[in-house]
Amino acid sequence: MGNEMSELSEKYKRLSKHLSYLLRHHPEEENLTIDDKGFVSLKAVLKSLETTKHSWASKDDIEYLIENSSKKRFEIKGGKIRALYGHSIDVKIKEKQEPPTKLYHGTSPKSVDSILDEGLKPMGRQYVHLSISEQEALRVGKRHHPEPIILVIDSLQAWKDGIEFYKRGDLYLSEQIPPEYLNVNS
Repeated sequence: MGNEMSELSEKYKRLSKHLSYLLRHHPEEENLTIDDKGFVSLKAVLKSLETTKHSWASKDDIEYLIENSSKKRFEIKGGKIRALYGHSIDVKIKEKQEPPTKLYHGTSPKSVDSILDEGLKPMGRQYVHLSISEQEALRVGKRHHPEPIILVIDSLQAWKDGIEFYKRGDLYLSEQIPPEYLNVNS
């Protein structure tokens, strides 16, 4: 996780990873019912934590995690909690939002040619994740390669041409980005 949650203790980092696992990928492991927008009862999540190494976590602890994490991964609304992005399960995001003029995506050098030919695709997730800064794209890209290539997305033009974007925390998501909106950062 690097610096992104350096202000949080290890126990909160582990709780964040556990919640990400449940809310993004495997709610069925704890019999959690996630609606089509990704929300699940906070009470049900807390109940599921009772039999794990996170049994210490309360509603206040989860709220503390959300408020103090530099990455806005979760939100609580009306007694429900959801992961904001990163899902491999079927979650529909409906709140479209016009993106900034440019967005960024860090990738490995070996992937660049195929991306420039075919566009950006979700690759096992539901959406392509796009950063609002080159620095963030570089940090994310380093998860996959020590010297990632930064792609610049002409996001405002893509939006005007009908590509949908969704803002989630510090990210923008899209179902795909065709190659005509991509350039390698020089």
